[in-house]
Amino acid sequence: MLSWQRLRWLWTATCDVGGAPQAADARFSLIRVYTLDIPVLLKTNRWLILFTAGFFFCGFLLGILLAVAYPAATESLLRAYAEQIDRLGGLDSITTGAILRNNLRIILLSPILALVTLGLYPLLVVALPGALLGMLAVQIEETILLKLLVGLLLILPHGVFEIPAIVIGSALSLRFALSFMRPVSSLTALENVAWAALNTCKGYVFLVIPLVVTAAWIEVRVTAHIARWLADSQWLFTVSQP
Repeated sequence: MLSWQRLRWLWTATCDVGGAPQAADARFSLIRVYTLDIPVLLKTNRWLILFTAGFFFCGFLLGILLAVAYPAATESLLRAYAEQIDRLGGLDSITTGAILRNNLRIILLSPILALVTLGLYPLLVVALPGALLGMLAVQIEETILLKLLVGLLLILPHGVFEIPAIVIGSALSLRFALSFMRPVSSLTALENVAWAALNTCKGYVFLVIPLVVTAAWIEVRVTAHIARWLADSQWLFTVSQP
């Protein structure tokens, strides 16, 4: 049985080089979280973060290849996505709360589904948005330079927060799943599960969720306005007719 004192110590501990808990010199506080705990957590999981980021770019390349190889299917998929937005009332009716609920549901399910799917779900979470962006890039009927410009205008404002949130959240979910296969030797089985869960919770509460909230607000307040401006200016891609 895991005592409350031991659980509290694990929550206030930081990761050492091997990922095991170690006592921190400073008392637990928000300042310590953002100057010590989060940087150490990111450093400890840097290879998993790079791994999941690689899946995002693989998804992007796969989306480009699928759009080139199967243009009709790509057009149908993107048209269905646009129609779904229209059914919700269009860009003007999309709220920060709606985007936030959708993104949080996907991300918060990641740690649990990482266990059920043996790590497959977090990788799909990062690969599928990349694939959608790759398909969209091919469908923008402009020169390469304008494709890049339009893509940056539609992605960059909220993407600088949303993409890191997805990548880091997926990496933490993978770490949580791997903890059952590669436990910390200095911990008991129950302590190992608690340590992995608390680290995942700490990363989500203090980093991933704030990034998702910020991205949702910017997507509605900034990106949606840019998309409307591009549509009115006829810069936004149009699906070619068969």
